[in-house]
Parts: sequence; structure tokens; C-alpha cells
Amino acid sequence: MSERRGCTADWSDPWPVVGVRRGEPEPSAGVDTVRGEGFAVVFDVDPIPSDADLHQDHLNNHAAVRMFNELRIAYVASELAPEWPRFIRRSNSTVVVRELHVEYESEGLMHERFVGGTRWSGRRGKSGVVEQRLVEATTGRPLARAWVVQLLVGSEGVEPFPDWYWERLADVEGGPIRVLEATRRDWGVAP
Repeated sequence: MSERRGCTADWSDPWPVVGVRRGEPEPSAGVDTVRGEGFAVVFDVDPIPSDADLHQDHLNNHAAVRMFNELRIAYVASELAPEWPRFIRRSNSTVVVRELHVEYESEGLMHERFVGGTRWSGRRGKSGVVEQRLVEATTGRPLARAWVVQLLVGSEGVEPFPDWYWERLADVEGGPIRVLEATRRDWGVAP
């Protein structure tokens, strides 16, 4: 099947990712801050109407979580497509979030523009650890950070990510993804 406008039967370009600008971010203190923290994949991020708190001019509690989700999609679209989405479809697999931890660092306002970064920072057993960062673009003021554990789930349950996937991530991240101790807490048990 020939590709037309980035589409085939098992791949279609997922842009526009909601609120995340495609391509290199505009130069800013925010970009410098996020790249200075070691993030190779960085995007400009704009709030969307549903990010607004209904009673104030700031972002609601869900806004950063939504932005982080969109940034993970943007990472795949810009760095891993079309091979990874094709693999997911052809193997009838899905990538799921097992854990999502968000630390809010400052108030974000609806009129502000943000810069977000995403990186794969570790392998732990069959899972992968993703770190994310959001800062205000003009000043680099921290907004939020996230730590995400992702799993690959196929017809037989949780499966290891394929070796070629880790090799591709190493190319994107500029070096091998570190291997972490394969421990797991039971659900509902505090650390």
C-alpha cells in the first residue's frame, strides 16, 4: 500500500496533538530550562479552553495531566512514528499507564504559554519509566513535573517492550536507557 499524506491502513499521522505545537519550539527561557534539565524532546504547549478553572483565570488540576498525556503522544508522533504505532497495531497491543505521579510546582494561568519535555529515563522489568516537565515559556518558571510507568500489553497480558524499541529510544535520548531494579509495589500500598 502506498503512503499518502502520512497515512496507511495501520498508521495515520496523529497531529494535531491537542495544545502541543508541532516542530521545534520557539526559543525561550522555558526551552533553555527544559533542555538544561536533559530533555531532548521539547515542545511549545498552549492551554485549551477545557484547561481553565471555572472560577478563576488559572489552570485546573487536570490541565497538567492532559498536557503531559498530549506530550507523550507528541513524543511518539515526532520521534517513533510510523514504526512504533504500526508495531502496536500489527501486534494488537497497547501501551498503558500503570502509574502517573504529578508534582505541581506553581500556578499556571490561562494566558500563559508553556514548554514541555518528555524523556524515557529507565527500564524496570517489563515496564518503562517516562519523566516529563512543564515550565512557563517566557521565564522558565516551573509549573509541574510527572513520573509515569508505562507497560506494553498484548493478548497474553503484559509483555516486554521489544529490544528494537529500546534501541530507538536510545537514539532519541542520546544514550542507552538505564536499567532500574525490577521492583513493584502492590496496588494501594503506600511506599
